[in-house]
Amino acid sequence: MSKAKKYVDDPSYIKLHPNPAQANFLMKVLENEADFLGADGIGYQAGFRATFNGGRGCGKTNVLMRLIAESAFELPRAKLGLASMTFRHVQDVVLSQSRKVFAEYGLHEYDPKIRTWGHYVINRRPPEGWWHPWEGVNTYDNCVCFKNGYTVVFLSADRPDTARGLNLDQLVMDESFKLKESFYNTVLRKTVRANKYTYRDPRKGRKGLNHPLHWLIADFTSAAWTPEQQWIYRTEELMKKKPEQYFFMESTPYDNLMNLPGNWIESEREASESDLAFDIEVMNRRIEKVENAYYSALTFTRHTYSDMYEYQFDEKSRLYMSKRKDYLTTKALEISLDFNAGFTCQVIAQEHDKELRFIDNMFVKKAETTLVEDLAEKFCTKYKDHARKMVYLYGDNSGKKGDPGRNKTHYQLYKKVLMTNGWRIVDCVQNSYPPYKIRYRVINTILSERHSSVPRVRINEQDCKSLLISLKHTPIIGDNFEKDKSSESNIKLDQQYATHLSDAFDYILFKKYSRIVPIAATGSGPRFGTRQS
Repeated sequence: MSKAKKYVDDPSYIKLHPNPAQANFLMKVLENEADFLGADGIGYQAGFRATFNGGRGCGKTNVLMRLIAESAFELPRAKLGLASMTFRHVQDVVLSQSRKVFAEYGLHEYDPKIRTWGHYVINRRPPEGWWHPWEGVNTYDNCVCFKNGYTVVFLSADRPDTARGLNLDQLVMDESFKLKESFYNTVLRKTVRANKYTYRDPRKGRKGLNHPLHWLIADFTSAAWTPEQQWIYRTEELMKKKPEQYFFMESTPYDNLMNLPGNWIESEREASESDLAFDIEVMNRRIEKVENAYYSALTFTRHTYSDMYEYQFDEKSRLYMSKRKDYLTTKALEISLDFNAGFTCQVIAQEHDKELRFIDNMFVKKAETTLVEDLAEKFCTKYKDHARKMVYLYGDNSGKKGDPGRNKTHYQLYKKVLMTNGWRIVDCVQNSYPPYKIRYRVINTILSERHSSVPRVRINEQDCKSLLISLKHTPIIGDNFEKDKSSESNIKLDQQYATHLSDAFDYILFKKYSRIVPIAATGSGPRFGTRQS
């Protein structure tokens, strides 16, 4: 019987505080009947698939840890994979609540000096005499090991080698919307296959069937921002067809008010960057898909990357220290700017062999001086440790025009700040650009990667979130392939998600590559994008 079930039957048994939504999710998982007896009387093991879809503050990580604690009691010597987009997230975010939640279940971390009676260790070899999982452990510096052999192995998309070849009894994923569906299907899901017939269902009338927690796959996730991330809702569709095998649940912070400050939701509303960010990230609202996308050739599977850290294990802290590796501090940076009265932004890129890598996006909405100068200061602060302080500057040609009452242009203001901070600048701003429908053909030809002569584009999916949302939610107008810029005048939409950042993206790609991009002509034969001075 699970700890949660015992608590329901006898409140004095153990002190647990799951909110109603968390308790509902746990009981659905713990009491599932995914496995069944066939007509031949043989038990068929399928494993249960569950998704907890909730906004910030609803207790996703907390219920994930509760599920691990329940499994530690129920499945001795089993092995669970705990996965997320980056190894840093698994370690820093997920484990931030593990000790607190495990303590509620009477489980405490072993310490050779002060707690030799402890029940688990983190990132270290367990003491002699503790049980080991049926499936061996290659290294102990990325796992939690319990005294009864139950073991949690940390997995991540930026370290895919940690998952290959594993045989797991369970899989849980945190913030699964950040994971590519292909990584889940080809790497993670296939690992859940270990120890068939080892863990029996103890419930009455379930003789010969698998334990309800064995071969479980569960994910805990916020709402999706892009069409590609909406694979997380597939569990909901499957639940309609097979409710005994799939479970999908949505939650908001209102479900968790018992564990939050009384004004938490309103405080989050005030602190959110925009109403849209609050609705999606806190209130778990689903965003609508854009069918007639301007960047029709852009896909998350091909054009984004999450491999941005390298890890070094620190023996003293027993944790992995992370360091950025997706860009080189010894190479020049390339910046593309877009200017508007109430919103100024930039994308930051760097060339790597035959790849243009977008490593960052920045924007300013309010400023003490000017938006342009504040944006430049923001860049200089973040990249102050960059070794080779050289910038190739692209962007909106309107920034070269003077404004009434100001004796310096936007670019002059921007350059002055950078040069004051020791940066050298190469001006690559194009004087004019062709119509959007020409840019549409050039940019999507680049993104299609059909021509080996054209460099690839890769976008950091973590640090360029606003850019990606801007790109994925930019529609076209009718059949003319004109970019729909109406989002820039929508006062209800935060401008970091409007088309501004997508314009900055266009400026640098068109200036750098339009001359070498073969695009289909309206007549016969290919032609190349028009290069403007």
